[in-house]
Amino acid sequence: MSTSGSTIYDIAAEAGVSITTVSRVLRGSGAVSAATKKKVEAVIARHNYHPSAIAQGMTSKKTYTLGMILPKLLNPNYAMIFTGANDEARRSGHLISLFPWSSLSDERPALSLANRRMDGLIVCVEYLSPEGNERLLETLKELRQYMRIVLIGCVPSYYSYPTISYPMAEIMRKSVSYLVGLGHEKIAFIGGTEEDRDEQRRDVGYTQGLQEAHLPCTASYRAFCKGTAEAGEAALEEMLSSLLPAYWPTAVIALNDLVAMGCMNAARKRGLKLPEDLSILGCDNLFCAPYLSPALTSIDTRQQELGADAVRLLLSGEEKRMDAGWEFVYRESCARYAGR
Repeated sequence: MSTSGSTIYDIAAEAGVSITTVSRVLRGSGAVSAATKKKVEAVIARHNYHPSAIAQGMTSKKTYTLGMILPKLLNPNYAMIFTGANDEARRSGHLISLFPWSSLSDERPALSLANRRMDGLIVCVEYLSPEGNERLLETLKELRQYMRIVLIGCVPSYYSYPTISYPMAEIMRKSVSYLVGLGHEKIAFIGGTEEDRDEQRRDVGYTQGLQEAHLPCTASYRAFCKGTAEAGEAALEEMLSSLLPAYWPTAVIALNDLVAMGCMNAARKRGLKLPEDLSILGCDNLFCAPYLSPALTSIDTRQQELGADAVRLLLSGEEKRMDAGWEFVYRESCARYAGR
């Protein structure tokens, strides 16, 4: 089948050649004479013939379909990753099948995904518990027997797969340094889980940033929670409730923009002015960040670019680890601290 409705059999019949010859012309194979190639190409042009991905897959053993597994399909952050990946895949003649993280919880996840007959798989990784890491590594090892795999996101440094990962320790260290430069000394970090041994995890950078500024690293200013607005609000409220007002943080680094939104709500309920009493720094630079009040300072993690780069790496066949791009976007939610 083709976009014009013609088939490879129609092209072969009109050109007076075999379908194998037409296939060779389409693939750019050199095993066709110049005269025959010219004749076949003329017929292809008249019919506006473009072979379907399915038909090509039947002859080349490729399906021209890629897979992508995302942790949370409702998070706008992951929607941006998929948008970038899907656009790049279409440019290269591929389709993308999207799977939720729960796909990895099947009884035989590797076999279940392999049966989808994909040419490769992109997996977006979040920080997991040690047990979660072990399960994922076992699944990836088995999957690798069937298809090429590229990992993106917050990928532990000990994963030996082609990877595009954020240098989260560096990002966190520079986030702390930025807030210290604004005069903040009580800096909280809200969100995420008690992460594993990876040297690039957020908590490593948070601790390094405080140490470089000669500030104490206390458990009172570290709250773990899911990456949602509701969880962020509850976590900051619990932190404020556990401290005397004199010891409340003057700045918060949020796991992501959703957590930052929740922190804004919790702060207002406590009567804190933003950013005079509390500066808040988000991450991911979601579309809503400029429209919050105050507009949210955030770290742009260039999600669409990440998705596109992941497809290019998957199709390139290269085995390498790359740092994902990022930058600060300064807005009004962070300000110099002048005291409460």
